[in-house]
Amino acid sequence: MRIEDRDAFLLHLEVERNLSPHTVSAYGRDLAQFIAWLGDDPLRADQKRLRAWTQQLGRDGLAPRSRERKIAAVRAYYRYLVRLRVLESDPTQGLRPPKRPQRLPRFLDAPETAALLAAPDPATPQGLRDRALMAMLDASGVRISELIALTVTIIRGLGPDANGLVELPVFGKGRKERRVLVDPGAWQALERYLASGRPVLAGRAWGQTDALFLGPSGSALTVRSAQRLIAAHARRAGLLQHVTPHMLRHGFATHLLERGVDLRSVQELLGHQTLSTTQIYTHVTQDRLREVYHRTHARP
Repeated sequence: MRIEDRDAFLLHLEVERNLSPHTVSAYGRDLAQFIAWLGDDPLRADQKRLRAWTQQLGRDGLAPRSRERKIAAVRAYYRYLVRLRVLESDPTQGLRPPKRPQRLPRFLDAPETAALLAAPDPATPQGLRDRALMAMLDASGVRISELIALTVTIIRGLGPDANGLVELPVFGKGRKERRVLVDPGAWQALERYLASGRPVLAGRAWGQTDALFLGPSGSALTVRSAQRLIAAHARRAGLLQHVTPHMLRHGFATHLLERGVDLRSVQELLGHQTLSTTQIYTHVTQDRLREVYHRTHARP
């Protein structure tokens, strides 16, 4: 594979398929490793060679998630070649990713969430920011990348409706827009940050930025920084487990289902493309129901 062909494929992933820079970079590495293993012109690869490659991935001890991504990268590459009519048929047809063991999502219960949200110091700009950030995650169920991508321009003019809820536009995977709801408590935390926290942080920057959440130097807060600050506040709150932004998203979905919200509505709020992705939360609620029943009603 010539370097210009590889670059054209990666550009296709970024521009036409709207994959994130992180995913595009990972696909590029995966494809380069596949070509190196193949040791031949990738246009000459057949299903037998491809099956041998997937078997080698298993022998190398790679986790199912890593194998799944590598296979997805190679499948995307060959579909791209068929689309350009470089190949007449796709040799990856019938190539299936490994089955991953289903792991139930971990989340915080209501007292743990309350302790986490109370951990930041509201007397500091960073504390106001962190309280708003975590409250928005908890209230809306958005991904941390979706929340970090928000700008002041996007939220300008938004406000509560008659029920006190704010409809917030976010951009998910593939830059697909959806609307999520934010409760009054989280919105008020965001307004306090905008009034007293963000101006202080923005004043430390060399130039202007429209990013909603800012780091200590006034530049846009990164996903990695947000992950670290949430983990730090969890330790400060005395939570024994490692807490991630996605745990707040998991809790959002689980608590909605426990309160009787239908699965399709939860799917829309989370931005899942398929209902099967959302259905994992039904297993969580069923486990919790069994736990409650055993604790409160089961007889010896």
